Amino acid sequence: MSDSRETLQIAMDAHRAGRLDDAEAGYLLCLAAQPTDPDALHFLGLLRLHQNRPDEAIELVTRSVTVLPTNPHAWNNLGNLLLNAGRDDEAIAAYERAANLAPDMVQAIYNLGVILRRRRRVDDAITTFMRVIAANPSYTPAYENLASLLYRMGRTDDVATVYRRWLEVDPDNPIARHMAVATSGGEAPDRADAEYLTSTYDEFADSFDFSLKRLDYAAPQLIASALGEHVDFGRRSLDILDAGCGTGLCGLLLRSTARTLVGVDLSRAMLEKARQREIYDELVQGDLCEFMRSRPLTFNVIVSGDTLIYFGALDEPFTAALDALRPGGVLAFTLEVAPPGSPEDRVLLDNGRFAHARSYVEERLATAGFDTTQIENAVLRKEVGRNVDGLLVLARAPA
Repeated sequence: MSDSRETLQIAMDAHRAGRLDDAEAGYLLCLAAQPTDPDALHFLGLLRLHQNRPDEAIELVTRSVTVLPTNPHAWNNLGNLLLNAGRDDEAIAAYERAANLAPDMVQAIYNLGVILRRRRRVDDAITTFMRVIAANPSYTPAYENLASLLYRMGRTDDVATVYRRWLEVDPDNPIARHMAVATSGGEAPDRADAEYLTSTYDEFADSFDFSLKRLDYAAPQLIASALGEHVDFGRRSLDILDAGCGTGLCGLLLRSTARTLVGVDLSRAMLEKARQREIYDELVQGDLCEFMRSRPLTFNVIVSGDTLIYFGALDEPFTAALDALRPGGVLAFTLEVAPPGSPEDRVLLDNGRFAHARSYVEERLATAGFDTTQIENAVLRKEVGRNVDGLLVLARAPA
């Protein structure tokens, strides 16, 4: 038995080092000596997943928990395998077994919360993420999930409490820092912190397009349609900047009209999605204001779909855009409109975005030196089942 344990340890060490062939040989040797060894079954199952053999992986880890049903780590890993296979109900049962066996095993409880959220069992997911935080207040991924669910439920006071508590345990976290201000009525900054935006959108990149499609996201179509009424697209002679390009949803609609199409964004992950579309002549990671100031008199058109919603004060992006536009060039963008009766002309909403009064936008465009061409009310998308009201703005640089 001691030889078998030594063989297993050597195989596990090889597995951790990435020597999968050596690890596989060791696990199989253990199972040849003891076919029901739960650890060898468990770890060989995980190795089979790395070898892209998911059905065998599930079968092996299932055998492991059948032999040793008290191993919470094996149940948690079985849950992960079942989740990847789309067997959600079985995955939930596996995560519940792991969590019940090890009440302080926050990874299993968190995994359970994630799948319950995915299955739209909102109340159960909220309870589960609260359980994670109670077990380990420093497990920060649970705060973001919990706050998002509470926001969807309209429980704004609870959302604010979650962000404040998150900030207490992780004061350097840019998301917690920004959202604590947004939901608790603190003094709003002039613009959202760059770390907040990169953290948020790097994480959001993989699901961004799918999520916005479900929300009837309209900003790219609104901008492209409005530009078509004011800009001559026919000659394909335009140099266009997509400021805050994200995954390239605006760029898709403008590629056929552009001589050159340039995109700039803070998020590396979003830019990688945009790069995969193969529609941009140049993609740059960086601050859009700094980028525009670095390219004076370069563009005929600058578009910014749902990006200036992260600026409270609009002076900086407006003046930077005017610097980057050629004479007579056009800036087209969307903003969220401040709720009726707002005491301020720019408001940091509890969703972390800024909203602006129409009069403020007109004033700041004029101060920057633009001629306002068009400001229209528009529905930008849906959120929590409600329309998000916004402004569609076109402004022209002096000829």
